[in-house]
Amino acid sequence: MYTYKFVEIKHSMWSGKPKENFEDIIHEYALQGWRFVQMAQDYGAMWYKGRINTKLIFERPVGQENAYAQSSYRESELI
Repeated sequence: MYTYKFVEIKHSMWSGKPKENFEDIIHEYALQGWRFVQMAQDYGAMWYKGRINTKLIFERPVGQENAYAQSSYRESELI
């Protein structure tokens, strides 16, 4: 069983570019034990919010919430 996290990224109203870098967010969540699953864009929001929104969807197994609170490497394993 998995738990999911949805991260919403807003885009500039004028240029349409995302306000945050997708790759940086994916790497940040990966360090916390989340696996990137999918990116979904909500173009419908353009009509009622005036902007495009993108959602990044992450998953990780249930019960691993605290597994990544500390480094998962032992000092002896590091090169």
